[in-house]
Amino acid sequence: MLRALLAATALSLAIPAAAETLPIAGSDPATANVNDLLRIAVERFEGADGAAVAQHLEAALGEARFDGRTYYRIVAPESGAPIDGLVTGTTRASVDEVPVTEKRKKCTEYDPADKKKCVTEVEVDIRCRRRTITVATTARLVAIKDGSIRYTRPLSVRDQQTWCPDRAASRTADDYIEWAERDQVQAIRRDLAPTGYAIDVRVDENRKGLGKPAADAFKDAIRLTKSDPAAACETWAGLTRDAEPTAALAFNLGLCAEMGSDFDAAIDWYGQAQRLGSKNRDIGEGIARIDRHRRALADWDARKRLMGVD
Repeated sequence: MLRALLAATALSLAIPAAAETLPIAGSDPATANVNDLLRIAVERFEGADGAAVAQHLEAALGEARFDGRTYYRIVAPESGAPIDGLVTGTTRASVDEVPVTEKRKKCTEYDPADKKKCVTEVEVDIRCRRRTITVATTARLVAIKDGSIRYTRPLSVRDQQTWCPDRAASRTADDYIEWAERDQVQAIRRDLAPTGYAIDVRVDENRKGLGKPAADAFKDAIRLTKSDPAAACETWAGLTRDAEPTAALAFNLGLCAEMGSDFDAAIDWYGQAQRLGSKNRDIGEGIARIDRHRRALADWDARKRLMGVD
């Protein structure tokens, strides 16, 4: 049963496991209080690029899914249809250019015997241009039922580039502004809806404290993570039947349990790894990851009750 569950979980991940890792899938919860907001509308943001930013955000929220279901029902604000929440905002982009000078070395005398060898250099000024771009976006989500502000966040990024006759700008102003606005849209989307992830977490390869047969089996399991994570986990679980687990073994079994969505067991194994002296920073990250995923699951359960679905 354990093997079937772990195998199904590993195969369902889109990203193949890298060497000496196990695949972990989960979700981070929305940071805003949106559990009761099922139908939302996104109004055009203020600013020259406000329409485009609002459209990108509307599309991103419409694509948000959890457990195979859409997270929001997107309503056109001009439709007059009932909504639970309304997103408004502003976006501004400014571009400022100023002349600047930079120093360069210039050869004034070359070696007569070697025309490529400079024997005298002077420092000269060259004229350049410095461009500063600022992109600022602010979003706000209001609950229609009671008018409460559920979310507000200002976002701002700044880019500065200098180009000269001998050095071109690496990107245009329009390219940077478009990238920045889309990045800010994704930040807002992550705040307003859960975000799924599939990552590879490195296993602990330390065999210290294991007898020779157990150490060999432990090493074989590490190799199996590349091709059969479920078999690797079964091998590690088998080692605990004949001996007390080491810190490394406990950590790896915590990863196995997390991979199989057995979060109580994962927390127990991670805790045991800590008590056995493990300093692996992935333990704390794993515990925090499980806590976030559990909150996302709890939020979804509350949301499903309002949706009237199982």
